[in-house]
Amino acid sequence: MKSTFHYAIILFSALALGACRQADGPMPTADANTQGELEDVRHDLQNVAKRDPMAEQDLADDIGKYSRRRTAIPAVNELTRRTATVLAGKTVNEQAGNRLAHSLWTTVYARELSERQIEALQNDVQSILVSIGVAEPQAQQVAAQVGEVQRAVGDRPRRWYEFF
Repeated sequence: MKSTFHYAIILFSALALGACRQADGPMPTADANTQGELEDVRHDLQNVAKRDPMAEQDLADDIGKYSRRRTAIPAVNELTRRTATVLAGKTVNEQAGNRLAHSLWTTVYARELSERQIEALQNDVQSILVSIGVAEPQAQQVAAQVGEVQRAVGDRPRRWYEFF
């Protein structure tokens, strides 16, 4: 009987620890001022697609200003470079441009996203790019950089129970 009790405790402990996961962090919401700035980002994306020579730098400036950490700027610049590379020559309509602008802003601005939220953000960026006509492997490279940017800007440390 004592042995059954020990096995029950072990099973309960394993189930309890296995059920622990990282809680989702707060998703940022754009206020009226930010909405106007996201319009600028959308225009930058459209200009990048049209191969405007200044568009990539404009995009980097408009997105990079949301990074509160100077150490994250190289990761943000790489995200901008990858995005500009895959969008060149594509047609970015208003809806896709707005979605991509919001996703890029969230990537740089959000500070406490969970791993699951970051993965969803990466999938969103990838699906937007594919819908624009970007090849899957190139879209995956941009999405991978979304994760790198989040690692650079994120403030949320993993809790002890999230390592299991």
